[in-house]
Amino acid sequence: MSGDTPASVPEEAPEVADDPLLFLEEDELPDIPAYSDGGFRWRVLMVDDDDEVHRATAFALRGIDIDGCGLELLTARSAAEARQILMREPGIAVVLLDVVMETPDAGLALVQTIREEIGLNTLRIVLRTGQPGYAPELDAIRRFDINDYRTKSELTQTRLITTLTAAIRAYAQLEAAVVNNRGLSLIVRSATELFRVRSSHAFASMLLERLGQLLSCPSNGAVCAGDSVDDDASASMLRVICATGRFAGSQERYVEQSGDGTLIRAVRRCRAARTVVVDGPVVTLWLGSMTRDAVACFDAGRMLSDVERRLLNVFATSISAGFENVDLFERLDFFAFFDPLTRLPNRARFVADVDKILLADRPAAHCLAIADIVRFSDINDALGHRCGDALLMAVGKRLRATVGVQVIIARISGDAFAMYGDPTHIDADVIRHAFEAPFFVHGHALSVQVRLGIVRAGDGHDSAAELLRSANLALNEARQAGGVTSSVFTRAMSEEVRDRVALLHNLRAAIDFRRGLAVHYQPQVNGRTGEVLGVEALLRWRGDYGEMISPERFVPLAERTGMINELGQWVLEEALERMSDWRSRGLGMLRMSVNISPVQLRSDEFVDRLRASLQLADVPAVDLTLEITESVGLEAHEALSTRLAALRAMGVRFAIDDFGTGFSSLQQLTRMPADLIKIDRSFVADVARSSSDRAVVASIIMLARSRGVEVLAEGVENEAQKHALLELGCDYMQGFYFGKPMTAETFDAWLVERNGL
Repeated sequence: MSGDTPASVPEEAPEVADDPLLFLEEDELPDIPAYSDGGFRWRVLMVDDDDEVHRATAFALRGIDIDGCGLELLTARSAAEARQILMREPGIAVVLLDVVMETPDAGLALVQTIREEIGLNTLRIVLRTGQPGYAPELDAIRRFDINDYRTKSELTQTRLITTLTAAIRAYAQLEAAVVNNRGLSLIVRSATELFRVRSSHAFASMLLERLGQLLSCPSNGAVCAGDSVDDDASASMLRVICATGRFAGSQERYVEQSGDGTLIRAVRRCRAARTVVVDGPVVTLWLGSMTRDAVACFDAGRMLSDVERRLLNVFATSISAGFENVDLFERLDFFAFFDPLTRLPNRARFVADVDKILLADRPAAHCLAIADIVRFSDINDALGHRCGDALLMAVGKRLRATVGVQVIIARISGDAFAMYGDPTHIDADVIRHAFEAPFFVHGHALSVQVRLGIVRAGDGHDSAAELLRSANLALNEARQAGGVTSSVFTRAMSEEVRDRVALLHNLRAAIDFRRGLAVHYQPQVNGRTGEVLGVEALLRWRGDYGEMISPERFVPLAERTGMINELGQWVLEEALERMSDWRSRGLGMLRMSVNISPVQLRSDEFVDRLRASLQLADVPAVDLTLEITESVGLEAHEALSTRLAALRAMGVRFAIDDFGTGFSSLQQLTRMPADLIKIDRSFVADVARSSSDRAVVASIIMLARSRGVEVLAEGVENEAQKHALLELGCDYMQGFYFGKPMTAETFDAWLVERNGL
């Protein structure tokens, strides 16, 4: 059945006079009815080689309506001509076919062609013959689905119309079943295909295409949906995400602003009804999910049949799950590749987008930059996370406004934003100037600075990950430089990091396998009497190639990674064991000094481990001096103060190492448990020649005496330094002049010789 076929069929046939067909003279014959004048007509093909039969049949059927629709009569005078018409003309309901034409079986041969070659299975066939002897066999009638067989002599006007009515009704029912089955099959396929789609635009495009197929008309519609995931605008305004035909001009416009009255009215009605709404030729389907509104509007260009309306309801129900699925995938995609706070791409999406550009061989003129907010954590701590989040959103918008839409921008971590594009758009001075204006956030006017780490694409950078790594190195350089707000990546930065990583890896192996690590001992003496008072345990590390690695290089790394805890514990245990050995061999009751990192002091287990080590070595706590830096005194940490107090209660002594080189050095004596001050070697080096250094040393000695604290000078390397220190009243000394750091065995021999044992 064509798309214009009426949906319902009345039960009663039209009333006509029961007159025989009259074969009129040629001048009396009426005109054969013209083709459709606009309303729907049943199409009937009359095939007969007798012109009088054509005229008589046309006369008998003139003005006849069947089920409210007129007839459109097509004619053919041979089987070949009929075949061409059937191949060319769609929607023919009935064929009135003469059995005998060119040949005795021409009619039956055409029937076979209709069914088997052309495949018109719903078309109804009424055979007519003027020669009863040529009637088809019953098997042929069944096999070729022939609707009726009549001789021309018995086919009165009444019987002709009755036969034609029955055939047309049978055609309408069969065609409706075919349309219904074809529609259901299309719906099932469409639902499966649409369920696999992952984007709203692709879903909308396929939906409009399938609606056109379902209604057998060109695609002429629009799909409207909420703007985006979690966007409040979607609750009030829908945007046309895909449009075809007469609606194409509304693409990417909000429905209410499209200027298309039909579309606006249809969408409003559908959103209010939340179901399928048919208004003449325009149909709207509600597709919305729990989180997102969506409507499909389609103009079929004609009135829809009842079958089509029912199919549309089934179609809308079946694809609604597909839209919910698309909505879910877009939400998942959004949270996987976008930052929900700033709505900018996240690190994963940024890397993918930049890699796509790099693969296109267009990286040479581009650069990548990472920007972070100076002291952002202070803002978060002082004003709260809601204020911090609002600031991040404002910073993202200002960066976007500054660098322009040509630049890819993303939020890649807490307060860090990445940008990729032409260097003329990512200009450090322009960005710095853009951030001179304050941000007004939750009633606060915040002056914010950003730091930039910049790297140029190309130059050995084959991926976004490598560019990000290099830009981050440049950003770290800017952080360490303090006032510098931007830094450009250089190869030296990368080499320094590689060296540091390699050093860290080797240090881990050295700790695990005690490879190359050793404790050396340097004597501490009374410069006036020459008596050895104690010894300092110093960690030394010899690399795999025999080179000595300075503690200034590896100790800070160990502190940053936490390895200093196990490394420092090992040094403590080695020193206490050696001290116990000296005592058991009668080599003197020396005090042992061991350097302790602030990281070790922050450990909850440090005090208990030290107590256990002292007990295991059977060494009095009073003979152990822990050397700490004055930076410990700057940490206002209750737990740290508790640990220092516990250690002092055990009897452990404390020395402030490198005194005079830190912050507020002279004030630390009032805040730290100090038994000994070690004057830094930088003041000792010129103490014999520099009056200013002598004044500093004298001040330290005077301060220490006023507090009842002992003083020891480090780095004494010659006789002049020794005498200058003695003149200032500093008797305790340590340095190469008295003895270099020595291995345990070498120190044993040195101590035996020194004591004359």
